Amino acid sequence: MTLGDNGPSSRGASLPPFGDHGPGRRDATALPPGDDGPARRDASAPSPGDRGPGYRHASDTTEPDEHRETTHDNADTTAEDTARDTARNTARNTAEDHAADTARTIAGGTGDREGAIRSAALPSGDVTFMFTDIEGSTRLASGLGAERYRVVLHRHRALVREVLRATGGTEIDTEGDSFFVVFHHAAAACAAAIGIQTALREADWPDYGRETGPLRPRVRIGLHTGEAWPSAGGYATPEVHRTARICSAAHGDQILASAACADAAGLPPAAMHRLGDFELRGLPGATELVQLAAPGLPSAFPPPPVRPRTHHLPADLKAPVERPGEYRELDRAFAKHRLVSLTGLRGCGKTTVAKAWARRRLAFYEHGVWYCRAGEDLGAALLDALGRRPEVLTPALDTAVDRLKEARALLVLDDVDRSHAGEVARLLQDCPDLHLLAVGPRPLELPGEAKRALGLPPAEVGAAILAGHCEDRGAPWTPADCRGVATAVEGFVPALTALAEVTALGSPAAAQRYLDDDPVRALDAGGRFRATIDEAVASISGPARAVLLELAARSRGATVDEVLDLCRQRDGSLEALVELVDVALVVIERPAMDEAVYRVPAPLRWLLVGAAAEASSRAERLQPRAAVAASFADRLVRPVSIEGPRLRAVA
Repeated sequence: MTLGDNGPSSRGASLPPFGDHGPGRRDATALPPGDDGPARRDASAPSPGDRGPGYRHASDTTEPDEHRETTHDNADTTAEDTARDTARNTARNTAEDHAADTARTIAGGTGDREGAIRSAALPSGDVTFMFTDIEGSTRLASGLGAERYRVVLHRHRALVREVLRATGGTEIDTEGDSFFVVFHHAAAACAAAIGIQTALREADWPDYGRETGPLRPRVRIGLHTGEAWPSAGGYATPEVHRTARICSAAHGDQILASAACADAAGLPPAAMHRLGDFELRGLPGATELVQLAAPGLPSAFPPPPVRPRTHHLPADLKAPVERPGEYRELDRAFAKHRLVSLTGLRGCGKTTVAKAWARRRLAFYEHGVWYCRAGEDLGAALLDALGRRPEVLTPALDTAVDRLKEARALLVLDDVDRSHAGEVARLLQDCPDLHLLAVGPRPLELPGEAKRALGLPPAEVGAAILAGHCEDRGAPWTPADCRGVATAVEGFVPALTALAEVTALGSPAAAQRYLDDDPVRALDAGGRFRATIDEAVASISGPARAVLLELAARSRGATVDEVLDLCRQRDGSLEALVELVDVALVVIERPAMDEAVYRVPAPLRWLLVGAAAEASSRAERLQPRAAVAASFADRLVRPVSIEGPRLRAVA
């Protein structure tokens, strides 16, 4: 049996017309299969237009311990039943709270049905839950009045139970206009949901003389599959509450299911439409919702009235300093590439730039923007960012790939290094619409990767960064006050961070004096600036260190030809230059469109060659290099050749 085709007994066409219950038909409010109740009799009802003596009980049926079959003579019992139905519906303020309350009641397995439910073989393990209710039932009951609403309500119950009998659903509880049902198999639950909506649409409904036509109730259905075991005739599990919230997120005539239910049912893409991740009230993490589709059922609905989860970007503790130049570079890179690496020294602001840029791109990615720190287990980090739980016996990365393989999304991976290259390649290969921004000290060196090193910010941006550091320390200095210091260190962010204390506790003028007297001492008073540079230098190759020292002795930098001339005694000079640019130890400047100059930032030169050598180098052109600072030269290793041709264009 295909999805949506539940056999002749599941369709509304198999039910007799409204008011015609036919011979031998079970009550509209029949008990679960296997429990026929005491002395049950069929209800014989006239058609909707027949106002004869039995009309008020046309769809009233017998339920054990709740209702008895009534006639026109026992009006007192009918009035009491009517009052109870009306009170039950009007007491519910909102459909969502009603569904949640129902879930809480059901989780304990209470009520007169408990004995019958216990006797049934309730599903266990992977269980599929279903909640249904009528959209706007309180308003419907108030507008129709007790008797007319009673007719619609019981006709609705009869149709739903007819489909449940055909698809093997076990009815746990019914309260007012809602059903709570469990299934052994997710596919059966999906077929039942489609069968219910089809039966409701094809059945005959009274119009009560209204201009709107037949008064068909709009039923919303929520499905979810999760791990559960029956207890005391019911289920005590958060999965029940999740199902109730999914039902509350649906619109009338709509079937919403969790992605877990759709996957368990093996639904093909044509049978569902993925709506994205949503945060369900009171439940941790995110739940991906899908809308079930079938011929004859409507497919256009407003978005679910719950909060969509479109990103996992951590909130900033303070507003970041805008860096529009860097944002434009990333925009251009992603226009032609799916993988872009953003590299730079520790503390240079890579993460801040990446998060700020990603936040600006939320509207461009239908399935969200997700941020995570790679760590030792990239798959587990991804699942945490996506709000998903690991699956038993399934690697975390496989679960993450399944979630992202059809998503048009942006993934920001922070603290990435080359040990993650294989996992990143897997994500890009299996998820064709995924864009990935890798943030780390070095590129991943994967095919198709666009590399962007975080360059020196403009003077105004550097001044704003330094002023922000001062503000954090309670100092009143503005970006205008800090502009001179920021210009002196060329906006080099690690240097700005190193000067924050002296600038905040003294003044920008005091910081400038310290820089003029002894720039290395001013920058490295606490040792953090030198540690940052040492860490970066330790990660590069021997030839790259040699080229770095050659360039550090030239304050104006060097062109590609000059680099080749300076390093002609060594192999792999251009390869080494590319490596330096990748880790942001060397910046590229373009004084003319057809010329690129490679230069070491001033604070780094001061540390590498000393302030005196830096001053004398300003007068040099192509003279031999100044002596390297001994303390730094001692830490250099002997240059080595690079194995294999990895030359890339750098000009």
